[in-house]
Amino acid sequence: MAVERHREYETVYILRPSAGEDVAQKMRDRVEGIIENGGGHLLRFDNWGSRKLAYAIKDKVEGVTMERGTYQYYRYLGPNDVVAEVERNLRILDPVIKFLTVKLEEDLIAEDRLKQPTEVGDLDIAESEEE
Repeated sequence: MAVERHREYETVYILRPSAGEDVAQKMRDRVEGIIENGGGHLLRFDNWGSRKLAYAIKDKVEGVTMERGTYQYYRYLGPNDVVAEVERNLRILDPVIKFLTVKLEEDLIAEDRLKQPTEVGDLDIAESEEE
């Protein structure tokens, strides 16, 4: 029997400030569906809420300057083609203004990693200062 090996990733994306809760939920459903359909496993999701951007971004669609965005965080296991598909979707969806994926671990046995806790102390920024 072949052992299922994956990599562990974090993906953060920022939604336009005009995107409502329904759009945020559709984005979440879409990303989680891509991860699951690609053979990956979702470890953690956090909605960090509306936050001030590091720098203002000129919106080409709405013609305004955005200074805030809604941040959403994912931590998941999967093969590298899952990351490619997640990023392809984030790139073409209008509500997404920025995204970033980081590889955390390589060559993990999925069953073993799923048994470990996913809590990381420095990720509790949802309760930190709202600017």
